[in-house]
Amino acid sequence: MSDFPYRARHGEGYGPATAASVPGNKPAPEGQAPAGVGDASAIAGAQTAGAGASFAPSGAAEHVRTAGLTQAEAAKAGPDTEQIAVVGKDTARSSFVMFLGTLVSRILGFVKSPFLMGAVVGLNSSVAGSWDIANKLPNLLYMVIAGGLVNAVLVPAIVRATKESKDSGQDFINKLLTLTMVAMGAITLLLTLLAPVIVKIFASTLRDDWYSLTVLFAYWSLPQIFFYGLYTVFGQILNARENFGPYMWAPVANNVVAIGGLLVILAIWGSESATDPSPVSAWMGVRASTLAGVSTLGIVIQALILIIPLRKEGIRFRPDFQWRGSGLGRAGRASMWVLGTVVLGLVPTILLTTAAAGATTRAVEMGIPVAEVASNAAYTAAYALYSLPTSLITVSVTTAVFTRMARAAAHGRHSTLATITSQTLRIVATFNFLAAAGLIALSLPLSRLMLPFVSVAEIRSLAPVLATLTLGLIGVGAVTVFNRVYYALEDTRGAFFIGLPWQAMGVIGFSASMLLPPRWVVVGIAFTMALSNILASIVMYLVLRKRLGGFDDVRLISTHVRLGIAAVVAGFVGWLWVNVFGLDAVAASVPAALGAIVVGGVIIVAIYLILAYLLKVDEVAHILSPLAKITEKIRGKIGR
Repeated sequence: MSDFPYRARHGEGYGPATAASVPGNKPAPEGQAPAGVGDASAIAGAQTAGAGASFAPSGAAEHVRTAGLTQAEAAKAGPDTEQIAVVGKDTARSSFVMFLGTLVSRILGFVKSPFLMGAVVGLNSSVAGSWDIANKLPNLLYMVIAGGLVNAVLVPAIVRATKESKDSGQDFINKLLTLTMVAMGAITLLLTLLAPVIVKIFASTLRDDWYSLTVLFAYWSLPQIFFYGLYTVFGQILNARENFGPYMWAPVANNVVAIGGLLVILAIWGSESATDPSPVSAWMGVRASTLAGVSTLGIVIQALILIIPLRKEGIRFRPDFQWRGSGLGRAGRASMWVLGTVVLGLVPTILLTTAAAGATTRAVEMGIPVAEVASNAAYTAAYALYSLPTSLITVSVTTAVFTRMARAAAHGRHSTLATITSQTLRIVATFNFLAAAGLIALSLPLSRLMLPFVSVAEIRSLAPVLATLTLGLIGVGAVTVFNRVYYALEDTRGAFFIGLPWQAMGVIGFSASMLLPPRWVVVGIAFTMALSNILASIVMYLVLRKRLGGFDDVRLISTHVRLGIAAVVAGFVGWLWVNVFGLDAVAASVPAALGAIVVGGVIIVAIYLILAYLLKVDEVAHILSPLAKITEKIRGKIGR
């Protein structure tokens, strides 16, 4: 549906995990990135990201390494299972490297936005809404590039070119890079010139004065599209050679530049407040240009820094305009279906942005304090935190196994592909259920910790949006995995058609949200997204189950039910703890919020893992086994 913009903005090195299915899920490259169905809006929120559970990476990487296959599963998968289905040490190492890169970029991304950005423009202020809308635009286009012209087709195409050509795909890469620069250069120039029209399409409910400021922001931001294109293609070339680290680490440089720029802005102009807002005239000119210019500079560096690892891989770019017969046509035809999916997803994204902007406008007209009404920026901030589990775990794992998925599909080994998919779904669900319990139970203190400089009213408007979005987290994880399966099968046409109902649902849901009272509009948007992701994951499961010859249904469903029980109990206890701690205290005080998160987080993690272990969830037992071995060694030494 409509939240793709998020990932691209946060500097996360991965493509549209779910651009093909649900309305309203954002991914994030600029300094962080998940998404679900309708990744268009995810891009929009891509400017904010944060940190995640530190225990997740080692467990995820280790579990990917063993692939959780029984001897019976391995035998069923076929003779090549060892090479294709069982992810070896290299993949485990790749997952861990990607996790670390995403984690660091997420932490820095959260420092950048919403932490510092909340001080620079506020959360529910008018300038925050203008900036958020303009900041979405290059990200939305990035999703079109990543979803329609890269992620779904380039890895298989580059792998095939590397295998079939005598120069390891160098000729194909030269043609690809030349085409990217020419096409993206032309598209970027055209869209930048059309900035006033584009802003009007995405934010028709803005007042005229704030519309003018949004257009100024857009003129500076839209050139990012060209560099998003380079970043995506450079990264996918590296990924096709199984060099995953640089793509995930490049956003760190972006965030460092952006953080420095925001600190300079705060030193010169000070902070913005929704309770005492600056007039639009205070932003027009140098102040707005500095904010948008710094953001664009970060994207430029994020893209160009990947030239270093490309050269280390032996890639020397030489312009090549001989595109006929290069294989790009086949890739282009396949990508058109993904492109159609993402472009279709722009419709609910436009409605989402318009609805949120309209809520602020109606609040002003009705005399409701804007600080109490969640804005586009509030949605983006909530998405930033909600997307952490997907970007840290789901994307890292699926990116690491995608090449093997593609190989299994290329060999026609559907049973092997089903085995890999089932295993990946269980790993992802294990972490996502825990994350969902924590995000919902601790939504209020997390909101305060993420935005320490905004008012209590703004925090109270943000927490319900975060909790509601999180209801669809399990669905987002599954949709992300299923989209990778479609891409491995090079069936972008199938992904397009299976996504149509959810785009329609986004249009209906976002339109209906406009009828809600201003304070509840963005919560309604979040509920539409969550429901779409859940329903999409179920339908995609049933369709792929038939196509691949079946999954291990009993094991998959049983695992999800047991994890769900553990998550509900753990989350409820965590929620009780926050209430005992005091809702007013955690909404107003950063130290109180931090205390509630630390203690509540420990409680939630402990209860979840213990219950899942007692319920005999194999994935959790596998994660805990290294801890058990360490404990045994310590006991042994003490016993001596």
